[in-house]
Amino acid sequence: MFCFFISAKLQKFRELFITFVIMNDFIGKVNDSITRHGMLEQGGKVIVALSGGADSVALLVSLHELGYECIAAHCDFHLRGEESERDRMYAAKIAAEYASGYKEIHFDVEAYKKEHGVSTEMACRDLRYKWFRDLSAEYGGIPVAIAHHHDDNIETMLLNLLRGTGITGLTGIKYINGIFIRPMLDCRRPEVEAFLKERDIDFMTDSTNLISDVKRNKLRNIVIPMLREEFPDADKGLTTTLHNMRDTAALYSSLIDDATSRYLNDGEISLSIIDDNPENAVTILYETVKAYGFNSSHAADIITACKSPTSSGKRFLSPTHSIIINRGNLIVEELCKKSLPEKYIIDLDNPLSLPEWLTIERVGRSQFRPDRTGNTIYLDPSVLDGSPVFTLRHRHDGDRIAPFGMKGSRLVSDIFSDAKLSLRDKDAAWLLTRDDTILWIAGMRASRHFAVTPETSDIIALHYHK
Repeated sequence: MFCFFISAKLQKFRELFITFVIMNDFIGKVNDSITRHGMLEQGGKVIVALSGGADSVALLVSLHELGYECIAAHCDFHLRGEESERDRMYAAKIAAEYASGYKEIHFDVEAYKKEHGVSTEMACRDLRYKWFRDLSAEYGGIPVAIAHHHDDNIETMLLNLLRGTGITGLTGIKYINGIFIRPMLDCRRPEVEAFLKERDIDFMTDSTNLISDVKRNKLRNIVIPMLREEFPDADKGLTTTLHNMRDTAALYSSLIDDATSRYLNDGEISLSIIDDNPENAVTILYETVKAYGFNSSHAADIITACKSPTSSGKRFLSPTHSIIINRGNLIVEELCKKSLPEKYIIDLDNPLSLPEWLTIERVGRSQFRPDRTGNTIYLDPSVLDGSPVFTLRHRHDGDRIAPFGMKGSRLVSDIFSDAKLSLRDKDAAWLLTRDDTILWIAGMRASRHFAVTPETSDIIALHYHK
């Protein structure tokens, strides 16, 4: 009986000792990450993303104990009813004890999802990170600490691996990413819980994390525990892979930067990329255009298309940009909502109806000077007879113009080709039409319709300002 009593005491002492070691190791790991990566100045101010869960509470408490001035920031997405309100109240309570300031914000996630067409997870991510950036700016650009830890990092790497990824996707979560810092990336979840238990600090549990309904939760609750059971050294091996991939990615990035700099110039990519790198052209092109929203499949399709003799003019689209094959180059353009319309209905008697790049005036015969540049068109006033409709628009397939000084008509597309215009410039060109007749390719060529005659005295002059 006495031996059993001693054994129980020793077991209890062992548990307390292990908890003490883990707790101190936790603080040490957080401090080491901050110091090693230069995340914060000693005693500096930092915004702490505080959900009320174990991870964020441990981050707030550890930063407070390490002497940093913390501003706790809580997001309420109103997605879990009473549980969301419980978390908000606890975040405010724990912030009052460990933070010098507390901020909270309430989001309408459903409205954001409808407006932007994104998932609940992506909506929450977009909303909170935008608010964190705004908060950082409000406090003079101070860092925002996020409570991602080692286990989150493993989950992220495995998720990327399962989705299909390259070197960058296997590097996991960054310690520093702009204003965002992650001091707990070297800490395990058991260390987080042991740290809070030793200090008798409570935390809230998000019940949705316990439901294995999404991929990350399935990894967290099912797959990774099985890996650890079957492979006791799984975490060590995965961590080693993460560090190796970061080193590899740094070298890869340096080599890619050197390669892409030879082919990318002012939004145009030389197609010599194919001849110079026949085996790696897709990879180099992908690394060149991925910042514009294109993926590796796009890059492969573009390279394949470029090898065709009829590829010029072919266009590829990402959510934000287009790539056009044009005369030995790829032209990269941003897709944006234009503030100006694609078409204007104008009144030649009302200068206010004209866009800012077009002006009109009436000139006498003595002021008439034929313009061979195409930047000005002179019209006989009979052009106004019969209440015609004047339109400024871009090209349509099959457009024809009857050029001044020539017989017959020509395709507008042939005039563009003769001028060696890029596809971008062809799309941007403006045509002036009277009803269905093209009078002028602004900046290039006027038609012979309603041209000035020896009898014309009151001349209408339209000037194109490029």
